[in-house]
Amino acid sequence: MKKVPEVAVATLDGRAYFFISSLLKSMGIRFRSLTPNEQIDEHVKLVLSTRKERPLIPFDRVLCVEDLDSELAAAKILYMVKEPAGESLYIVGIDPGVRIGISAFYLGDEVYSCVVYSAAKAANIVSKLLRSTQAKKKIVRIGDGNIEVALKIAEALVEEFGKQIRIEIVNEAGTTALAKSKPNKRCVKDLRAARLIALRQGRELTSHLIRSYGK
Repeated sequence: MKKVPEVAVATLDGRAYFFISSLLKSMGIRFRSLTPNEQIDEHVKLVLSTRKERPLIPFDRVLCVEDLDSELAAAKILYMVKEPAGESLYIVGIDPGVRIGISAFYLGDEVYSCVVYSAAKAANIVSKLLRSTQAKKKIVRIGDGNIEVALKIAEALVEEFGKQIRIEIVNEAGTTALAKSKPNKRCVKDLRAARLIALRQGRELTSHLIRSYGK
């Protein structure tokens, strides 16, 4: 049986179509090309289009090209394709270091971001974010760029939430380079890195993983 693409591109805008189709091809994602008012196949999980054409598309999960931040575009598309439609999922990404970037996503959209300067402050803010949401599934993803700070934050969250949340340690390889691809402002880089970490799957925090870091 021929596999039906999970992504559809629905736009008559030539420039938008070229950008989206080129991006999907570079990611190795097969897609179906449609007109904005065309029927969406039941196997499609995500439709890419433009804000102008969005009202014409009879589908809930539509991502507009104008909302795709350049270095986050691929990560966000993958995130939305992989996650079941409508799943109540809240993700917090943390870029640990001297400055700690924090970015929270709910159902694929960023709902909060900030930069703080201590592990204790970061843990406190993340704790408030997690307690403020009714999402059924909560994931905290922490970069491994500064494992000392990462584990301090993780320890505080485990102590408070236990198994109510899932904590993952994310390989930061590549996030720094992508974060630097925009204006040279330190806080901006930290926030961009936190967003990339939030959208990148990591390894679940376990005692075995902690020991692998020599802790």
